[in-house]
Amino acid sequence: MKRNLSALKKALQFGISGAVGGFVGNLITEPFVQRLTGSASFFDSVLSTARWFGLVGGGIATAIMFGYYYYIKGKPQIKQALKNGGLFGLIAGAISGAIAEAIYSGIGDGDNELLRVICWGIAGSLLGLGLAQRIPNLGALRGMGGGGVGGVLGGCLFILFAYNLSGTAGRLAGCAAIGFWIGIMLVVAETLFNKAWLVISYDTGANRTLTLGSEPITFGSDENLSIICIPHVSPLAMRFQLQAGQIVCENVDSGAVSYLRSGDQKKIGNCTITVGNSDLPAATSVQVPPAIRSEKSAADSFTSGRFFLRLGSRVIPLTAGTQLFTSDIPSLTATASNGVVATVNSRSRDELSLELTNLCDRAWWATDIQGDLKMVEPETPLTLTVGTKIEFGEIDGEII
Repeated sequence: MKRNLSALKKALQFGISGAVGGFVGNLITEPFVQRLTGSASFFDSVLSTARWFGLVGGGIATAIMFGYYYYIKGKPQIKQALKNGGLFGLIAGAISGAIAEAIYSGIGDGDNELLRVICWGIAGSLLGLGLAQRIPNLGALRGMGGGGVGGVLGGCLFILFAYNLSGTAGRLAGCAAIGFWIGIMLVVAETLFNKAWLVISYDTGANRTLTLGSEPITFGSDENLSIICIPHVSPLAMRFQLQAGQIVCENVDSGAVSYLRSGDQKKIGNCTITVGNSDLPAATSVQVPPAIRSEKSAADSFTSGRFFLRLGSRVIPLTAGTQLFTSDIPSLTATASNGVVATVNSRSRDELSLELTNLCDRAWWATDIQGDLKMVEPETPLTLTVGTKIEFGEIDGEII
């Protein structure tokens, strides 16, 4: 639900930004419209449209980048928006406008509205492709697809406005509609077809959603190093990335790396980061046979075992042969069909020297009493010591 509401807010913000950019871009060109559209030759028509939509595209791209920066940082970033949106939007808009006009003038009869809409779709797709190079993990295909659909929808409204409003008002409203739908559809394409994402929930109640991909999403207090700025933490504190289908979280301060599943959370500064993955649903409790903790009786376990695992209000004795199931730690998923996510083994003949072996499909994080952090990967044992805290995804445990 948080993701959907955040994505809706993001789409509206991008849409409104794009509409303002399209309106302003066309407003700048409006004094020259008569001169630009007065040429009759094919070359002049293509050049005029390239100049016109170059300014419109530059306005749309700059405004969408302004909306993007405002969305992720919560404050205006005009200089950054101009730097990363203005020039490339101008170039992308000019190229797409020239291509669209060449197609329309070359094979159209001057009155083919369907072809005009298709040309707007081409212009939108190329503009979306350009934006995909600036918005992290948007992706070329999603950018082109979202921009293309937005261009078609906006182009339909452009034609509608052109027929029902005066020339200037129709062009202004039409370019605003194109910018609006390109901004909206970029977010729709990103949300529908992304494989992994982060929902960032601030202590103030605000939420933001960012797509995960090959480009890292960084968190820290330095705006030059971090995409998401968090006060009172390290300049670059945490990095999330999608690698080979796995969601990887790196704690830059400690160098620790963890592999996350859908629903896992990380806390940094004033925000909580929740991982989402469409290919890997959140782990849930499953029906498994009653947990057989050891071949010994429970009474023998409490008297002869040296260690216990505290999980919230529950305390589980750990002796050689103890098995932990998904019913014990619902945030974990077993790699075997028997539902065992961990087992206790003796390191030697001394039954008091024990190891807890990870038998699930994800890594754990263990912090010993000195504060040293260690990743426990699948099939890897962890030597049990009193005071060690273990992060089993969403559930925390402690060896006592």
